[in-house]
Amino acid sequence: MNELEQRRAPRKRATSPMPVVDVMTDRVVGQLGNLSATGMMLIGLEAPRMAGIYQVAFALRDAQHREHRVEIGIQEQWNEPAATQGQFWSGFRIVAASEDDIRAIDEWIGPATD
Repeated sequence: MNELEQRRAPRKRATSPMPVVDVMTDRVVGQLGNLSATGMMLIGLEAPRMAGIYQVAFALRDAQHREHRVEIGIQEQWNEPAATQGQFWSGFRIVAASEDDIRAIDEWIGPATD
């Protein structure tokens, strides 16, 4: 899949705080900004390593309001300072996910509305 196709993946913005935890350190690395089947955007207090690979976890609710813990591998694609001093927006590509996690992400995003 090329970069343009990845950017066109339907995405959903988080409308309430959704902490994202680094599984290796058990630290919150940021709040979910938006999520697609191919990537995610986070807002955090520090910039991630350039092209760094992370294993992260966060919770998504399904249509029946059941919580699903998603654990995925992500790789940093870009980051930039946010409008709020000391915060960074960071874009990541999903590089590893289980079938259950992919299904939970797809359900949370919902049908494409292009």
